[in-house]
Amino acid sequence: MGTPYSATITFIVTAGVLNIILGIYALSGRSRVITVKSFIVFCMLAAIYTFGAALELSSSTIQEIRFWIKFEYLGMPFLPPLNLIIILSYLGMERYLKRKLLIAMFAIPFVTLLLVLTNEWHHFYYRNIVLNIGAAGQRVDILIGPWYIIQGAYTFACMVGGAILLVRSLRRMPSYRFKLVIMLTGLILPLIGDFLYLWGLTPNGMDPIPVIMILTSSLYLWALTAKGLFHVVPIARDSLFTSMRDGVLILDLDNKLIDYNPAAAAMLPELHPSVIGEPLEALWQHHSSQSIYTMEERTGMKAEDADIQEIRWRLRDQSLNYQIRSSVIRNQGGHEAGRLVVLIDVTEKTRLQEELRQLAYYDGLTRIYNRTHFMNLSYSLLGQAIRDHKPVSFLLFDIDHFKRINDDFGHDFGDQALLHVVELSRNTLRAEDLFARYGGEEFVIALPGLTLLEAEEAAERIRFALLSQPMVTSLGPVRVTASFGVVSVGSSYYYKFDAKQWEWDIELKRILRSADQALYEAKRSGRNTIRVSEEEVSPDSYETTRET
Repeated sequence: MGTPYSATITFIVTAGVLNIILGIYALSGRSRVITVKSFIVFCMLAAIYTFGAALELSSSTIQEIRFWIKFEYLGMPFLPPLNLIIILSYLGMERYLKRKLLIAMFAIPFVTLLLVLTNEWHHFYYRNIVLNIGAAGQRVDILIGPWYIIQGAYTFACMVGGAILLVRSLRRMPSYRFKLVIMLTGLILPLIGDFLYLWGLTPNGMDPIPVIMILTSSLYLWALTAKGLFHVVPIARDSLFTSMRDGVLILDLDNKLIDYNPAAAAMLPELHPSVIGEPLEALWQHHSSQSIYTMEERTGMKAEDADIQEIRWRLRDQSLNYQIRSSVIRNQGGHEAGRLVVLIDVTEKTRLQEELRQLAYYDGLTRIYNRTHFMNLSYSLLGQAIRDHKPVSFLLFDIDHFKRINDDFGHDFGDQALLHVVELSRNTLRAEDLFARYGGEEFVIALPGLTLLEAEEAAERIRFALLSQPMVTSLGPVRVTASFGVVSVGSSYYYKFDAKQWEWDIELKRILRSADQALYEAKRSGRNTIRVSEEEVSPDSYETTRET
């Protein structure tokens, strides 16, 4: 071995070791590469090629050199088609890799290997191999044969074809730009080395590819371990993926970002190709207080199940509603390869649902409970009061001379009067009181925990507020008054009542009927007054008012 080649041999051996490390890393499963078999074979054959080159360079006889050249060709001719297969798989073009095509892709390399191993018989690959030793060290001069040209052209075709595919994908897959550049660099550097070798521009005519492989292998190892180079293929990278209105995020099993579509970039403006390979949690929390990684922790779901949840989303000065769908991505072997997270903007849907809920539960004008929802809530309220042996009271009141307000001032003033009454009434009520529009200009209030006397005092506060605070209109102040009927379910009822088969709706209607009778008495007494039922509601009083 000549002294001038000692450093070169060290570099070449290092490249071989790096390829073995890459293969072991992929074989261990930690890399989760989608083309793991092709990549492992590529790494092992690259290691054979580089070790053979190092041993060839260290040989001192022509016989040794010829032996190690044959050893190199156990790996070297297969590397270009394998590299092209990895690129095709990575770009989601596996559909082209049919069995016939794969056989055709490896036909020339197998013929090359066969011709190199038997070259002494036919000299069809190498015309001759001569060892020249000079002052600068030993040099191998090779006279090429016809098949050498065929193998060289095929090598260039595979490498140039892979480079073209990667360059075209740079524009089509902007979020993959970093990884595509890494792979493109791994092709261009050997191409440059081949041209320099063929033009005789390398030192002592030495093949530079084994030395260059220390750069490409180091680059691949860094990109694979730090940036998840081959973790997941570009999934659905056709026009459907890029034109989807829903945001799509692809994560690896370490919850690092692998890919995203333009819609996701609009939802998370911080997304940029530079964040590929980085954890997404920090960016996610700029927009939501809920973690993106809570699928298993929140629901205890198995990984193969889908997770659907709705979250609040902050985007600039907007508050939105997003539905988040998370599911597992599996590779061709059925193994978990990552997570697919879809962000669906359901803000409009949520708004419509809220509007429907408002229509179902609330009065459209006054925004207090409607009659139906009040009755449903009051069933539960009444039952709880009876179980707890606590009083509950009800107020029915309506606006005095409401028809006159509509006739004299118009229906707009009538609506304003309703809103005026609701606002003043609310100011006197407690948080636990149920307040609803009973119909037209009539209102109802449920007062849990209040006795008949306390309920009458509550009605008086509302009556006084209306009397003392006239409605402000464009025509001047207008005084709006109301008449009240009060009823209470007292403790004497609870001890006589058998709750096993109680018809809640019928009993509640009877209670409110008592309040309505008291309201009628208030109107007949001159309005702007309060009347209570003659006695607390009890089973005996119900019997006397029961309809037949």
